[in-house]
Amino acid sequence: MENSIIAQAEKTKKIRSAFTVKNKQYLTPHIIRIIFEIDDSQAELLANVRSGSNNKIFIPAEEESAPLIRTYTNRKIDLENRELTIDFVAHGDNGPASAWAIKANPGNVLEIGMKETKRPLVPDADFYLLAGDATALPVICAIAEQFPSYVTAKIILEVAGREDELILCSAADISVEWLHNPHPENGSQLAEAVKSVQFPPGVLKEYVYIAAEYTTVHELRTHFKINLKWDAHAMNICSYWRAGQPEGKSSEST
Repeated sequence: MENSIIAQAEKTKKIRSAFTVKNKQYLTPHIIRIIFEIDDSQAELLANVRSGSNNKIFIPAEEESAPLIRTYTNRKIDLENRELTIDFVAHGDNGPASAWAIKANPGNVLEIGMKETKRPLVPDADFYLLAGDATALPVICAIAEQFPSYVTAKIILEVAGREDELILCSAADISVEWLHNPHPENGSQLAEAVKSVQFPPGVLKEYVYIAAEYTTVHELRTHFKINLKWDAHAMNICSYWRAGQPEGKSSEST
């Protein structure tokens, strides 16, 4: 399939191209890393796409003419080594993206759509609170990697178990707290953990980034907006999925 660039706005372009799987590995029992090859023409297209930004992946459907579209985060765009990395949460055949990743092999092809952007993943702040479940691992890891050395961040992540914990790399002063939840569809402790965080005194600018299941997101959005009366510009709280609904049916942010 030929590469295409579609003008979206004066300075924003949408990119859609077919990428070939180069390598696949299980980072943990429930996290699959797929590394795609970037050819010469794709490298030019991705020159202004930021690592950690959202993708649309177009999953081939066996019984439907149109592919199934899901939103994912590109974990890293490495133009020097010509590699595009996307991490998938493996939860069996319950979702089409998970099923595709489990079955994927080098040489397989997946269409991926992205947008050009030079906007940072999070705005400037002195202290950050980042929190999310397993679906947010890629973007939170990408944010941590892009932090400057002079900021401080508290990071809370919920995964199935200890074996799913990852090492987060950052130049910033970060502390990471892991929660273990083998059945996130039945509820989460993430909201309570976030609400118990004590923000350091004397910080000039704080920012909260949360990505998780809809119920958790709704509770935390209410906590920060209504109870604490935070300004909307000081947070991004978004739902990546909703318990009891098919993958990709819930996407909400502030």
